[in-house]
Amino acid sequence: MNPPNMPYVYAYRLPNGQVAYASYPSVTPPTPYRQANSKTHFVTGVIAGAAIAYLLTNPQVQQGVATTAKKAWGTVRGEVEELKERLADLQAELDYYRQQENDAS
Repeated sequence: MNPPNMPYVYAYRLPNGQVAYASYPSVTPPTPYRQANSKTHFVTGVIAGAAIAYLLTNPQVQQGVATTAKKAWGTVRGEVEELKERLADLQAELDYYRQQENDAS
């Protein structure tokens, strides 16, 4: 039995005495990227580009995005103010305990 026509062939003996062959890497070369995916990627790109162009030029979508951004920014500003208040309260509490410790000493 002749080994298959492969770049790296390894022969090993099976328990029944026959010789088996394994190869690394596989014989079939990979198809070039452009050749395998050109039409699929082109169609996907055209569809995605058309959808994005439609969404960016649609006034209702623009208004919705602006409203959502305004609400999100207002929420962020409110949370930052709340954080500032909490830090000021914590600082005041630390000052109070430091003053008590200094008075006790």
